[in-house]
Amino acid sequence: MTAETQTRRPLRPDNAVEAELPTPPTDKRLSTILVVDDEPLARQMFSDLLEAQGFRVVTVARGEEAFGFLGEVDLVLLDAMLPGRDGWAICREIKDRHDAMMPIIMVTARTATDDVVRTFAAGADDYVAKPFHVAELTARIESRLRVHRAEVALKRANNQLRDLADQNYELYERARADAEERALLLKELDHRVRNNLSVIMGLLSMERNRRPPRPSDEALSSLEHRLRSFLLVHDALRRQNYRGVPAREIVEKLSQRLRTAWDPDRRVDVVIEGDVGSLNERRGFALALALNELITNAFRHGFRDHGHGRLVIRLEKVDDRASVQVSDDGIGSAFAEQSGRVIGSGRSIVNALVKDELDGAVRFDASERGTTVTIEFPVD
Repeated sequence: MTAETQTRRPLRPDNAVEAELPTPPTDKRLSTILVVDDEPLARQMFSDLLEAQGFRVVTVARGEEAFGFLGEVDLVLLDAMLPGRDGWAICREIKDRHDAMMPIIMVTARTATDDVVRTFAAGADDYVAKPFHVAELTARIESRLRVHRAEVALKRANNQLRDLADQNYELYERARADAEERALLLKELDHRVRNNLSVIMGLLSMERNRRPPRPSDEALSSLEHRLRSFLLVHDALRRQNYRGVPAREIVEKLSQRLRTAWDPDRRVDVVIEGDVGSLNERRGFALALALNELITNAFRHGFRDHGHGRLVIRLEKVDDRASVQVSDDGIGSAFAEQSGRVIGSGRSIVNALVKDELDGAVRFDASERGTTVTIEFPVD
């Protein structure tokens, strides 16, 4: 592949140029012209003329050599009559396979109607007939360059508009998705608030309907502990981004709080064994409320004579079922005495929570050696 870019003395071949070289404008943008012509004298002439007009010039002798320079030039000046593949074939390949926007001016001595039609059918943007005037050639080159710059600017603007439209669409889709997510979150929040209020109202109703009723200070204290257990689960859910309730953590914090309330002298050793993993929101609240009743009962009634003892809470998960067992070695549970005798008692609350919220079963075993309560329920 050859390229000629050096400046030569201006030549004036016969029948090629019919005017003196005009003075090049000083404000012309320096553009690069690719000249494709098999005649050395013609290539030299074009170089002299175009460089005198302020253009950079690259020349090649064969049409196939032009393809390697398309990324470096702004316009192609292409001779129609080339050996091998003619200028029309080269023009068509440039437009179809390389750069459809590359300005191409065909240089030809054939100006019959069929030849002009063939020139534009090949994709050429303009043509110059031999012999030509330098002013005409320069004017046609500058005109095509202006059109090309406008086309490039328009394409760039269209691309920017398309990018802007794509960005706006993405922003719209993101806003729509955010709105849908907010709507779902509000719906979920409404569902949770209603469920939580229903549980709280249920606890209040059970205490109000308790028979025989308890002294008001004792009833309020019991409700306070139940609500604190409820808030304990809520705080754990929030830390877990509402992905689940860590059962072991709830048991540890709940037993620690109740021990502080009912056993400040720490006469009872509290042992927590095992784990059942993470529970969903519904089961987390139900288990915490049930354990609040069981642990409170152990401290208040199992060790009511202020004796020393041991309270063991075992958590175990086998396949898709969980078991939570609360055992104490105290003097016996008040739960055993409540069966069928106290309406709205702690035992009735545990039974209701295990059955309705945990979908499980509970078993109470009391003896002289203490009390064991076992809760079993399915887990996901």
